[in-house]
Amino acid sequence: MSQENVEVVRTMWEAFLRRDFDKALSRFHPDVEWDGTNLPDGKISHGHEAILDHTARWAGQWESWTVELGEFLDAGDDVVVFIRERGRSKSGIDMDERHAEIYTVKAGTIVRRRSFSDTNEALEAAGLRA
Repeated sequence: MSQENVEVVRTMWEAFLRRDFDKALSRFHPDVEWDGTNLPDGKISHGHEAILDHTARWAGQWESWTVELGEFLDAGDDVVVFIRERGRSKSGIDMDERHAEIYTVKAGTIVRRRSFSDTNEALEAAGLRA
């Protein structure tokens, strides 16, 4: 079942990167828990509106912004994804960051998303590192 969870998350990301936002959102449970507490103004919120709000606020900060997907790790109900983001903010600050996100999948939909600035913390949270 867990390889299927990896495919749920991979399908969501591929749709997002193609800008097929309806398909990307369809992979999330309607009451998904969206944890963005790793960001300075981050919070925990719920539902598709939380995803749309977070993404619009984040993307709106950048003059240019790219996302590169790295490895997807199977951790049972959780899927760990390594991501590299690069961009230049509207205020002229350059960003080149590698981070990780954990997606919890139940019954074929993503029910929780957590983001980690420290990839080792993500691995520990997913039980992949002691």
